[in-house]
Amino acid sequence: MLKISYDTRENNCRTIKGYCLEQKFLNKKFRVIDVGGDKFGWTSRFAEMIVDFNSPISSKTMCLDICEEDSWQQLIAHVNTVGMYDYAICTHTLEDVYNPFLALKYLPKIAHRGVFTMPSITTELSRGEIENEGWIGYIHHRWIFDSIDGKMLIIPKLTVLEAISNEADVKYNKLQAEIKFDWDKEIPYEIFMNNFLGPDTGTVIEALRQLIKDRI
Repeated sequence: MLKISYDTRENNCRTIKGYCLEQKFLNKKFRVIDVGGDKFGWTSRFAEMIVDFNSPISSKTMCLDICEEDSWQQLIAHVNTVGMYDYAICTHTLEDVYNPFLALKYLPKIAHRGVFTMPSITTELSRGEIENEGWIGYIHHRWIFDSIDGKMLIIPKLTVLEAISNEADVKYNKLQAEIKFDWDKEIPYEIFMNNFLGPDTGTVIEALRQLIKDRI
């Protein structure tokens, strides 16, 4: 099951933190894992475990690359020892990494429920409000996330989107700057064009045009 909502980054962080603290108050055994978080980040005071590529190894942190199968096997082994986490936080991570699909596969195996946040499609296709360098959205992101039929939609951030977003004149909306996916037990998702960008350039461009038209 997936619940999809839009808000600001600040509000999403506040909501997630508030939920975790409330659950911990109601249940002292409620445990949180942050996948992709920083040791000194906003979850550090209430997450029992933080997993990140740059994290040091400690009782509360694991240094793992979530794009690698071996890393997830280490996490599975850890969960087999300590038990599944109640809640997994993964914010502003999947849009950066080359293989977000392992996280979608394995997060339900290490936590009962969780949340993703990342920039919305209008944020990634708008210009000037984000980094003020003239390009659309965030230049370092590999993927755009949206929704379709109650599922997460994953779209490669292709160069052609620059031209199409100009054509559509996508406007940045601070109140819908992020998309938030709250998941429970499973994470339904779909890859744009069924993970095949073809059979020709025109087909891809038309599919992207329709995608943007339906969302702005």
